[in-house]
Amino acid sequence: MSGKVAAQNTYVLEVRLRTEYTDAEGAAALALLKEQGLTSLKEARMGRLYEITGALTANQAQQAGKDLLCDAVTQEFRVVPAGAAPMNGMNFWRVEVWLKPTVSDPVGATVVEAIAEAGLPKPASARCASLYLLSGRAMKAQIEKAVAKSLANPLIHRVVVTEAHP
Repeated sequence: MSGKVAAQNTYVLEVRLRTEYTDAEGAAALALLKEQGLTSLKEARMGRLYEITGALTANQAQQAGKDLLCDAVTQEFRVVPAGAAPMNGMNFWRVEVWLKPTVSDPVGATVVEAIAEAGLPKPASARCASLYLLSGRAMKAQIEKAVAKSLANPLIHRVVVTEAHP
């Protein structure tokens, strides 16, 4: 028996509603953010993020996204590339709301089991997050404050706000 340990790779898969479909969750998030004073925002689209760590290859991560995490009719998915997005003049924002590492993630546990049941290598872990793609001019600090009051609970969530591609 070999003592070789399989390489641990981490992939972040983004699943979101196709643009031709009305995003009710995004509209609700936009209304909440506007109530917090972000009246210059024009649109919000919502999605889900899945951070999967384990001995999966890039092709296997793609397969998990396509076959398990995405409704091929109404949703699209992609593996999020590592690295910072170019600055865009504060007109497009990416807001990720993750459970803190100390908070259990039952959806992540379900994703781990579903991937294994699909015949792919069982991941060591999976974490899930809500994704909000915002358009409209705003400052990062304004978005962070509004999200902490309306879309996240600072006791259990970690919020990541970055400028995004349009």
